[in-house]
Amino acid sequence: MEVNMLRKVSTLSIAGALIAGVLVSTPAYAAVSNGSTCTVVNKTTKVSGFTYKCVTAVKSTVTLDGTKTTIFLPATASTKNAKKYYLAVDCITETASYIKSAKELTVLEAGTAKALIEIDAQIAEQVKASANVQTQIDDLTKENADIAIKIKEQTDLIPIAQKEVADLAVKIAAVTKQIEDFTVILNDSKAKLATLKEDKVNATKNAITITKLSTAISQLSSSITSLKTSNSTSKIQMQSVNSSISKYNSSIMQLKSTINKNLASIENSKKIGSNITTLNKTKDLTSGQLLQAKDALKQTMNSRNLLCSQGL
Repeated sequence: MEVNMLRKVSTLSIAGALIAGVLVSTPAYAAVSNGSTCTVVNKTTKVSGFTYKCVTAVKSTVTLDGTKTTIFLPATASTKNAKKYYLAVDCITETASYIKSAKELTVLEAGTAKALIEIDAQIAEQVKASANVQTQIDDLTKENADIAIKIKEQTDLIPIAQKEVADLAVKIAAVTKQIEDFTVILNDSKAKLATLKEDKVNATKNAITITKLSTAISQLSSSITSLKTSNSTSKIQMQSVNSSISKYNSSIMQLKSTINKNLASIENSKKIGSNITTLNKTKDLTSGQLLQAKDALKQTMNSRNLLCSQGL
């Protein structure tokens, strides 16, 4: 935009210089100005340092600074009733610039119209979404608070379960030691019993001892079996508790993941209002750019009209 304004100032300065040149030019050069008739197309001549070119052009009337002014504009191949006139080179250049800018403005208008429709659709979508934003934020916040309670409950259960595992491990170790001790006694008793039974000479004398020893062996075997069953039960119980600990940890991770997702949703919900503001700013900027382009085209047209004024 700054470049366009500089070009306009430069163009207007040239126009002013042209006017000054015409006013102070000698009668010999006064005959050549915008609108002076000529015969050879593309022939050029200079007046007070300014170049004029013979081109096909048409005469027109415009309002310039509130005054009806006659101007001459370069003709195109399709222009009717065109005649040969001298026109300032700056007039020809500015006319070409105006035509180019007008075409660009047409493209910009179409693009802007499409962009504004898309922006309005996005704004409408965001406005619709914002209607329930606070309710969504409140619901997600409450859900996170409830999840936090569950996390604490399960976190508190882990050390309790870990202590239970430790106690079971101690119990299993003690029972295992007891089984080992009883097994040693059992094997020794079986050896003694076998020796007594082999002593046929003292069979009658050893009969009571053999009976008692057999009873003790039976009781030991039963105790060992009972202890082994107890150990198996303890091991199963320990596996179950360890499994519970794993489930607690897995559940806690999932619950924390849900909290993080909810927090992300809350942040996205909070951004809806900001999104609407941004979209409105984008809409204003897009519309403003079109208005600036239209204003620039109007300035180019005024500059062209000034540079192409009759007698300049």
